[in-house]
Amino acid sequence: MSSIAHILGALGLIALNGCFVLAEFALVRVRASRVEVLARQGNARAVLLQKILQDLELYLSAIQTGITMASLGLGWIGQPAVARLLSGVLDGFPYGNVAAHGVSLVVAFALITFLHIIFGELLPRSIGIQRAESVALWAAWPLKLYCVAFKPLVKVLAGTSMRILRGLKFQRASEADPHFSEEEVRLLLGSTDEKAGFSLERLMLIENVFDFGAARVADAMVPKERVAFLSRDKGWEENLAVIRKRHFSRYPLCVNTLDSVVGYVHIKDILLASVPPGSTPDLGAFRRDLPEVSPGDSLQKLFQGFADRGVRMAVVRERKQVLGLLSLEDILEELVGEIHDEFDLPQAWSLMDVLIPAAVDVGVDVADREFAIRFLVTKLHQATHEFDAEEAFQAVWEREGKFSTAVGRGIAIPHARLPSLMRPLVAIGRAAKSFQFPAPDATPVRLVFLVLTPTATPVAQLKILARIGSLASNENLRRRLLKTKSREHFIEILRTADTVLAT
Repeated sequence: MSSIAHILGALGLIALNGCFVLAEFALVRVRASRVEVLARQGNARAVLLQKILQDLELYLSAIQTGITMASLGLGWIGQPAVARLLSGVLDGFPYGNVAAHGVSLVVAFALITFLHIIFGELLPRSIGIQRAESVALWAAWPLKLYCVAFKPLVKVLAGTSMRILRGLKFQRASEADPHFSEEEVRLLLGSTDEKAGFSLERLMLIENVFDFGAARVADAMVPKERVAFLSRDKGWEENLAVIRKRHFSRYPLCVNTLDSVVGYVHIKDILLASVPPGSTPDLGAFRRDLPEVSPGDSLQKLFQGFADRGVRMAVVRERKQVLGLLSLEDILEELVGEIHDEFDLPQAWSLMDVLIPAAVDVGVDVADREFAIRFLVTKLHQATHEFDAEEAFQAVWEREGKFSTAVGRGIAIPHARLPSLMRPLVAIGRAAKSFQFPAPDATPVRLVFLVLTPTATPVAQLKILARIGSLASNENLRRRLLKTKSREHFIEILRTADTVLAT
């Protein structure tokens, strides 16, 4: 009966050890920001857990004390009890009682160690990591009571540990502020997107916010050649023709050319003015000051300045030469993508216009780059029948022989222009496993975008390559494209990114 009691005690110590390990990993893993949210909502356990996290060393020391005592107790009680039971089973062992006792000790040690590792360490650790929040909340009160009961011993151990840490120039765990780099935050967001259904649209917007910090005026301005302006040297009818054609509400006002800009005119001022019948407006009378910015100025700083001062546009000038025009809308488009009004129709081209859905394959068993290119050419030909497959392959392969089309980050964009083709076509293949494809960063390729365009429209190829290159530079988008399991979802992810990230 004594041995049975000892075995039950040993099992209890294993369970106790498991509870301590469960609490330890949950406390280390739980997010303080999430606990703060729960505490603000009135969760009493979360309020207590906040206090525990603020004095984390004390509670970790208490947990380690409990784990150590449980492990020592297990060795003291469990192993001898199991050995005694096994000794009875091994009575009559052919090699004598000494050998039987030795075998029972080894088997008892192995059994207790096995149970201790599985149920006292590995399982609780995995559960604590995966269910950190719920476990930490559940363990808050028991930990508090345990700490109060063993406070003197825990204080001595925690104090000794802290003195040693300070001697080694380390901080307390609760004082160590985890700083995340921008790249780490991007990866964290991408991970959240995959696990918690964080919408790709919001993720792409946040990506734009990160990139916004490095954006400059030159990245967003309208080039000088595309700026519509009003001229004081021209008659009202000529200026009115510009207004009717472009449909803007604000125009730079110049003496003759854009280099002689003197301000800007708001159409609302002209419409609300009392202009005598039969006379023409004097544009100079409606002139407003037009700020100047440099092409290297930060968009982030200008955005705040525009909002504070009610500025809606500025002329971009460098060394007394006008380079273009920057509006508040141009800045916002760096964050949210293209903005269209009633007169500004969306651009006529997007990647989805040239992508052939039937030529998208998300599970290609690729042997090498020649196989990948031939596979996609065949796939595209079968889907459209708009070109000769062998001619297309030879054109792409010849281009590949001159210079590898792998652009890095596991992406390749083989392409060619075909005289017989009437429209641009794009096929996409995702390899089941990475394969070798000469790349600038030596990264094996998994995503292959095949681009075929008519020889007569070389600009089309440049636009498509630029768009694919821009999308491929987004790490979270690449991760999503590599993880999705269906062709339909793959295309939908690409469509969303093409809309949000397009500039």
